Amino acid sequence: MRLTIALALSTALALASATPAPARADEDHDAALSLRERGEILSLEELMRRMDLGEDARILEIESAIEHGRALYEIELLERGGRIRKILVDARTGAVVKEKD
Repeated sequence: MRLTIALALSTALALASATPAPARADEDHDAALSLRERGEILSLEELMRRMDLGEDARILEIESAIEHGRALYEIELLERGGRIRKILVDARTGAVVKEKD
């Protein structure tokens, strides 16, 4: 499971850096990086340790965002049977804010 998460994170980061992003996304990423460096939000590694995503879930994408002044991680998962689930997580606490299929 740990290898799967590491590979998914590496792939997501590689794809994100290879694709030009809109200026707003760059600003959110920079803000999230700054918050992480100051220890104000959880690292992705810590977040994955705290969350129970299920053994069969595969991470498709993880994005950082700042919405209404709140730091969030947007996680997109592929579950058994091909179901895609999106989870919005508070980056400071790791609490799930919203889930949708």
